[in-house]
Order: sequence, then structure tokens, then C-alpha cells
Amino acid sequence: MKIKMIHFSGTGNTKYIATYLGDKLKANNHNVSISSIEENPTIEKDIDLLVIGGPIYVGNVPEKLLNWVNKNIPNSNANCIVYTTSVVAGNAYGVDSLAKKLAKKGYNILAKEVCLMPGNLYFGKYHQFSRDEINEILKNINKQLDELAIKIHLNNFENTEFENKGVLVKDFLADTFSVMAKFMGKNFSADDTCVKCGLCIKSCPQGNIHYDKNNNIKFSNKCMMCTRCIHICPKNAINYKGVKYDQYSLFE
Repeated sequence: MKIKMIHFSGTGNTKYIATYLGDKLKANNHNVSISSIEENPTIEKDIDLLVIGGPIYVGNVPEKLLNWVNKNIPNSNANCIVYTTSVVAGNAYGVDSLAKKLAKKGYNILAKEVCLMPGNLYFGKYHQFSRDEINEILKNINKQLDELAIKIHLNNFENTEFENKGVLVKDFLADTFSVMAKFMGKNFSADDTCVKCGLCIKSCPQGNIHYDKNNNIKFSNKCMMCTRCIHICPKNAINYKGVKYDQYSLFE
């Protein structure tokens, strides 16, 4: 089976799902390619299965991913699985939004997977997950993905007519948060431990970070609040509202 896996991942959770599932499918001799939307991949006409996913930001996947799907996914009658990564299942509406858009393009939606993953945003009321909590979550998600890989390999899916109600409201959530994020992103700053390596500049999915005339790190007004800059910095030099946070990593 020729399988195309597409994702957007801010700090690694969604990429983890794609990589783990992709490796399982490759082990069963499927032809699997895995790409981030930041690579602007081409969706070949002869694929048998499209798997696409993203993280949950305030109830929906990021507007960046929704726009990419609308503009870059061609019409097709191929099978499709959509997934989201979220700390809780109750607000993971992105599967509905993605499924609706892909069904309109002719895809046959086989499954909508909500993948519960550790939180990587610690601001305000959100807590930081311990290593034991992360390991337990990974154990559970690996089991879920093992079962999904078997279903894909055996093509063992029930014929389900998915209801994707309220998608306009859910997409409005994504639009609204994308605007909010631009203002929230102005609260990032680099402190004096910054070594000017430029990794945050190169890695920012929005091109929101740059050097000023004094070679200091500055943040513009295009932030999407993925927090990749905080967690990827080799010196943990990027603060939010002047506060330094521990960096998130799936692995020790």
C-alpha cells in the first residue's frame, strides 16, 4: 500500500505519532512517506491512503494546517485517516474539521483518531508533566498506534459515516486563536543567556523571529504560539512574559 503521511508539529507530539505509526507500517512492507507541511510536500495521485494530523490549539488544529489542506491537498477518492494530538479528548475538534475538508475533496474517511499526549504549554493554569506521566502516556499511545497499524495493514475498518457537525464554529476557533496568538507572541523575549545561534530563527514555522540591527533576537507579530522556540533553544534562553520555563521533551 502506498501511504502518504502529512503533519504539522510544533514541539514534536504530532511528529511522534506520524513517525511511530509510519515505522510500524514500513515494517509491514508498506510504501510510506512522512512529511511536515513545512516541507510543502506533493500529494501523489496514486496514493492508497492519506494520513494527516496536527496538534490542538484551543479546540482545533492550527489555522496554518487548515489553510494548507485547503490549498494543497488535491481531490481524490483515496482512503484517509485524520488525527489530532491533545492533552484532553474533550476539545479535540480538529479531527472533525480536517475530516470535513478532506471529505469534500472526495477522500473516504476511515478513522478519526484523537491521540492523548503530554502537554507542552505550561503558561498560566497548565501544568508541566512529570517524566513518569510522559512515559505512561507514551505507553498508552504506542498501544493505540499499534492497534491502528494493524487495522491499516489488514484494512479492517468499519463502514462508518462520520458526522462532522459544527465545523464552521470550530474553524472560527482556529481563526480567532490565530489572531490572539499574534498578540500573545509579543510576550516572548530572549534573555542574556542567548548565544545568537539562530536556531529559533531557522526553526520558527511562521518566520516570526529575527535579528535586530544590534544582532539581538526579536519577535514580530506573526506568532502562532506553537512554543517551538522555547523548547528548541540550546540554552533555554527564551522567556514568556519574563518567565523562563523548563523545556519540553518526549524523551530523557
